[in-house]
Amino acid sequence: MKAEFHGLLDEHAEGLRKPLYLQGRNGLAVELDGPALRVRQPERAAVFYPLARLARVLSKGAVGWSCEALLACADAGVPVTFLDGDGGVRGYLFGPSSGASELYPCLRACLGRPDGLSRYADWRRAMAGCARRAVERQLQQRGVCSGPVLAWRGLAPVGLGVAVAMPDAALARRLRGVLAGVSAQLLVEAGLNAERLAWLEPLNLVDDVAELLIWALAEPVLTGTRRDVPGAAWSDDRNLAALVEARWEEVFGFGRSLLVRLRLWLEG
Repeated sequence: MKAEFHGLLDEHAEGLRKPLYLQGRNGLAVELDGPALRVRQPERAAVFYPLARLARVLSKGAVGWSCEALLACADAGVPVTFLDGDGGVRGYLFGPSSGASELYPCLRACLGRPDGLSRYADWRRAMAGCARRAVERQLQQRGVCSGPVLAWRGLAPVGLGVAVAMPDAALARRLRGVLAGVSAQLLVEAGLNAERLAWLEPLNLVDDVAELLIWALAEPVLTGTRRDVPGAAWSDDRNLAALVEARWEEVFGFGRSLLVRLRLWLEG
């Protein structure tokens, strides 16, 4: 079943918790109704989303949230990422402490070192370099090239095929916004939360991981393809969200490997 954009993708599938994408238009409002979020729009039936089924929420544009609904998301460990109308990140909601974390003490120790911030910056550069080389290999295997220049995130042209030109700033911002929700979920899984993230300032871990996650989707975005809908239009937010879900294992696997490598990098 293809769900509406303000709903779960594959909402009737059993097992895994699912993301909720909220597109703020036509008076969209979110309230708490027992153990579920109630999403309302004028002249439409309310839709209920059990908190126990939610992995994360992306709230884009003018969505009216009740305080009770936001607090319930925090209590349930469901991170909420707030995006502006253009898809840029406005802020995050995290819940309380979620227990033990192997990553958090490493990051705290890193901040206590004179070279801590530079070590963290080195990790970011190293991960971006590894990911860029992986995308280059993927494109080369497909025989893809943009012609004179493939000017996307420093990627050089390879092969003989054709890739789209550099995605415009609006697309990059919207893709980063969608992936910021994934980043928030990954950090919750790694035992980080509002209190711990506050203690990790000035590290901007949520945004930095989201920026790196873009590399996991570089190949389909550059070539304009999606596994289930060839030639998908990335101007449609639903296609970007569906791309993330279609490549869930790759995106989350890459994200989890980033956090493992961050811990090992800081311990080294």
